[in-house]
This record gives sequence, structure tokens and C-alpha cells, in this order.
Amino acid sequence: MIDLAVYDRRKGGDTRPVAREPKVKYGRKMCTLVRDGYEALVYAEDVDPGHLVLHRVMGAVVDLGGVKGYQVETRREGRLDGCAITVPASFQRAVRFELGLQSRSKDCGLLRDFATAGAAKLPRDLVYPPEGQDSARVGACADWVATGKGETCDPAVEVEVPTGAETIIAAGAADPNVECAVFRGAVKMAFGQDFAPIATPGACYFVESKHRLQIEAGATANGGPPGEWLADPNKTFEDHKQLTFGESPGVTLSGNDDSEFLIYASPSGNLDARGHVRLLISTQRERGIDEWPRSRAIPATDVGKALAVMDFVMATHFRGPR
Repeated sequence: MIDLAVYDRRKGGDTRPVAREPKVKYGRKMCTLVRDGYEALVYAEDVDPGHLVLHRVMGAVVDLGGVKGYQVETRREGRLDGCAITVPASFQRAVRFELGLQSRSKDCGLLRDFATAGAAKLPRDLVYPPEGQDSARVGACADWVATGKGETCDPAVEVEVPTGAETIIAAGAADPNVECAVFRGAVKMAFGQDFAPIATPGACYFVESKHRLQIEAGATANGGPPGEWLADPNKTFEDHKQLTFGESPGVTLSGNDDSEFLIYASPSGNLDARGHVRLLISTQRERGIDEWPRSRAIPATDVGKALAVMDFVMATHFRGPR
């Protein structure tokens, strides 16, 4: 999989000899391109199936000569520190190319050359085109930042939002598509068309392809009362506030590292009554970039959008007699 012709094109004036060293480590096959007997330049290895979901979620899709790959660029203190590209060969199998320690001062273009040449060696019936369906995750579920394989996720289908607070939260408890429907229009208006709804057991998520931000939404009779989040006896969150959304009382709170902002509103008008309408936004690691240190704080503009979404939802669907 490591093409020496690529090395010959990219080695510049370095005439030291190189060799490919195969081995098996932890039951996985690996080959290393070594220069001068000790400098590890490039790795190619069989990916552990248990890690493949993460590579898909974390990597940015790249075109390797008509073959789909997932690239992650590692940055430390603002500089490039490494690069890895995963080429899926089935739903469960993949080959991963990675720069060795001695190559980490170079850009990802070097590794792209090796990965493109390596992907060309794989049978065409094993690899996928850049837009190909290479996992069990269907549609927008491919952008759900979660480690599952997608068995519990479906792209949301459009349903009618029932009339009346009690009817809505009862329906939402039975069908996450109702929860998506409650928030669909408001999320699109505030956060934009890039966010697509997906239905999972007990929750709706709005996801986008760059994975910078993920939104969880819910309207359910099964949820705990918003007052429990305001009290927060275990002090899991900070910056607790009681606000009004539409005509309904609600609470807001933040994660301790400012990467989460949570809103819970009462559909019954009573913070201590079971059932809630919720909106949770969280920052995620941008797809294709592994950066340290990185700010996890949610931008103030996104907090403002979340507040506007909840205000609109409560005023639209939960106003009036309860």
C-alpha cells in the first residue's frame, strides 16, 4: 500500500535509502516506510473495526483520485503536528495512512499523495466514491457526533405538530419525529439550512456536516421537571438562570467548560411539574481538525440563537390555556 514511486517524487535531494517494514501489532497488519534504518516516515495499517466509526465522525471527507477518504489534521500550539487519512473498504474495514514522527513538519499533501496511490491499489469493488454510502448511517445520521453505528438513528420525517401542550409532549414521548417537528422551523430560521434533523430514541438532533455545533431538542412528557435542572443538586452545571419563554417559565444553564448551553422550559407553566421542552447546544471538534489547545466555549451569537429558538417554540406551540 505504500508506493515507493510517491517517495521518489517527494524526497527532494535526500538520497538516503528507504525500506518498507511489515509487521503485525495487536492483531492488526501494519507497514512502515523507514528511511536510513530508523526514521519512520509513513504508516499504513489495518483499522480496528471498533475505531472506524470515530474515524468517520472525526475526519473530513477527501477525494483520493475518485476514492473516498477521511482526513484528520493534527495541530498543536497552532502548528501542524501530524496527519492521518482513513480509506474505508467496507462498513467495518479500512486502511489508515499516517505520517510518521519524522514527517510531521510537512503538510498533509504529502500523505494525500501516499493515500491516493495506496487507494488505487485496492480493488474498485472495495472502495467508495467520495459521495458514496460507506456506513450503516443513513443520510444526515452520518453527521451525528456519536460513537454508535447508526442503528438507533433515522433521518427525521415531517409530521404534523399536534395542538395543545399536553398532546404535544405526549406525542413527543412516543415519537422523536414530533420533537423534531416542534423545533424544525425555528432551528432552520435561527441556525440556517445546513442543520438537518435526525430522530433517535427519546431525542431529536439537528446536525451539520462540519460538526462544529450540535443541537439536541425535545418536547416530552417523560422528561424531568425543569425545576430539577435549576436546583442542580450535584452542581453539574453553572450560570443557572430562570427566564420566561413565550408565556412559559424556563431555566438556562451552562456546562462547566462552556461547551454546552442548556434550556429547559415548562409546557405546563409549572417548573416543578414533570415534562419539559428542551434545547441543548454543544460545540464539537471541527471535522478534519484535531487542535490543542482549542476553545470549547459556545459563541455568544449561538447562545442568542438558542434563546430565540426556544422563545419562538414556546410562543408558537405552548401559548394559552394548559
